[in-house]
Amino acid sequence: MKVMGIKKSSNLKKGILTTLFGLIVVLEVQSTPVFAQAMDINEKKSVAADSAIKGDDNDLPNPLTLEYLLSEYPLHTPQIQLQNARLQQAKGDTLASQITANWQANIEGRLGWREFAQDTQDHHQLALHLGKVLYDFNQSDLSIKSAQQNVVAEQLLIKSVLNQQKLAVMQAFFNVLLSDFQFRVDDEAMAVEYVNFDKIKDLHAIGQRSDVDLLAADLSYQKILVDRTRSESRQLQTRVQLANILHQPNARPGEFTFPNLKSFSKRSLKDVDLQELQEQVLRESPKLHAVSQRLESQRLALESALAVGSPTLRADAWAGKLSSYPNVREGTWRAELSVNIPLYDGGTEEAAVATAKANFSVTEAEYQQSSQSLRKEVTELYFQIKLLQAEKKQHQAFGDYADLYLDYSRALYEHESATDLGDSMVRLSQANYDLVAWQFKQALLWSQIDYLMGKKVCLDNGQKSDDSPFKLSLNKQEMHS
Repeated sequence: MKVMGIKKSSNLKKGILTTLFGLIVVLEVQSTPVFAQAMDINEKKSVAADSAIKGDDNDLPNPLTLEYLLSEYPLHTPQIQLQNARLQQAKGDTLASQITANWQANIEGRLGWREFAQDTQDHHQLALHLGKVLYDFNQSDLSIKSAQQNVVAEQLLIKSVLNQQKLAVMQAFFNVLLSDFQFRVDDEAMAVEYVNFDKIKDLHAIGQRSDVDLLAADLSYQKILVDRTRSESRQLQTRVQLANILHQPNARPGEFTFPNLKSFSKRSLKDVDLQELQEQVLRESPKLHAVSQRLESQRLALESALAVGSPTLRADAWAGKLSSYPNVREGTWRAELSVNIPLYDGGTEEAAVATAKANFSVTEAEYQQSSQSLRKEVTELYFQIKLLQAEKKQHQAFGDYADLYLDYSRALYEHESATDLGDSMVRLSQANYDLVAWQFKQALLWSQIDYLMGKKVCLDNGQKSDDSPFKLSLNKQEMHS
């Protein structure tokens, strides 16, 4: 906005007094940097949400901290429960595959009759049976090892899913804080626009503004009012989304403490090239390791399928009433070794091998696809992180400009010159918002790198929350410190 100087007159003084009355509240709030007041870390250590969106906190503490959610809060989300269930399924498959290789005991009973020497005889039996496959050319062992590899794969994904949920919690937490700041920006902008609209109405009433001017001012006010209403709705929406991610849909925490993100500002990719980072992620990614374990599982399953038609050697023993004539024929116990050599299985082996080969090919393709996807994600994150410093300088320059221009507007205001003081204060609040959003973006980008590498998603700060990196103002010295 341009700054115009006009002659001092009674109309000018009246206009200045009207503007002063409309902006008195905003001016007092802006007498110190908006963001430093919003943080109020030294006194409150938290930011209170709008009273209209406060609700039941359930088991969540108030104020709610990101440190608590990432380190202490027990996440019992459906995604984690699903992965735990898959792990139990894999363990169950392992137990099932061990059945054929274990000793089996059962009671065999029979009530029957038979013909012998043209005579009908009793043919009853009641005996304890013990049996085991002694050798089947490693078919059972390979099947067991295949199932065990699946268990390892699912165990690797437990940690990955947990970190993925923590990453979602971090994003949702940041969204809540940003929605609160955006509301403040839009609320201040609406106050400034309303003062301007009210002033145009007064001038229109005395014939100094046309109907077109009045409608234009009303339109501008209505537009910013919609933005403010949207921001207010966004405050509740982000809290609902956070509660949903935490699997507490009825929770509505009213206060949020700003996190300490200093550890992320110390990290850099200055000495790391893209290929090196990609290789490191591929080496350490738990997701890729899980797919690799599944691929090994399918390879073992294929070897097991190739042994389906192999001979088997069994050991069996019976003890008890083996027949109705124990003293004449079978006696009271029997032990034997038996060999089963398949001659024709009706295509059982061929079907098993075809299925195993197809499963192996699918998993192999999934491995290649996962590797490709990881390279793509790492590339995107790498260049976004590389861009962070340039973005920071941009936000700092805008902050310096907004801070200095506010002083300039105040000086004009004090000398009773026409000024855009209200717009200057909104610009300063927007500069603060941009810097906060940048800090959150930096934390999320590095946390995504940690997640891809299988590292714990956390703030990893050694500082007290009082020493929050967000205790900032847009004064030039503090911005560049």
